[in-house]
Amino acid sequence: MKIHHDTARDYLTIDFAQEVEARSVYNEGIIVRYDKAGHVIGIDITDSMKLFGGSDLMTLQEVCSFLGVSESTVRRKVRANKIKHTIEGNRYRFKRSDVLSLAATAPRAVPP
Repeated sequence: MKIHHDTARDYLTIDFAQEVEARSVYNEGIIVRYDKAGHVIGIDITDSMKLFGGSDLMTLQEVCSFLGVSESTVRRKVRANKIKHTIEGNRYRFKRSDVLSLAATAPRAVPP
C-alpha cells in the first residue's frame, strides 16, 4: 500500500495495488479506482482537508460517516481493540491516521 498527500493540490491518494485502472467512481470528493476484475485498487480524495477538517481528532460520528458504517460497528471495533481511540469526558476521539489505516485494511465490497 502506498499513501501520498499532495499538499499543494490538497489531494490524498491511497494505492492498494499496482494494477491498471479499468474504471473509477466519483462520489462527494472521493474517487474509488477499480481494476478489470472489479477489485478496488485505490482511493483518491480531492480537497482532503475539507473532508478531514483541520483537527487531527475525529468524533465517533465523523468516523462512522467516513467509513460508511454504523455507530455500533465502530463501538464493536473499539471494544475489540481494532481501532485506537482516546476518551475525552465520555466521548470517543480517534486519530485521523488510525481511521485511514483502518479504512485501508478493511475488506472492500465490489459494487454492483
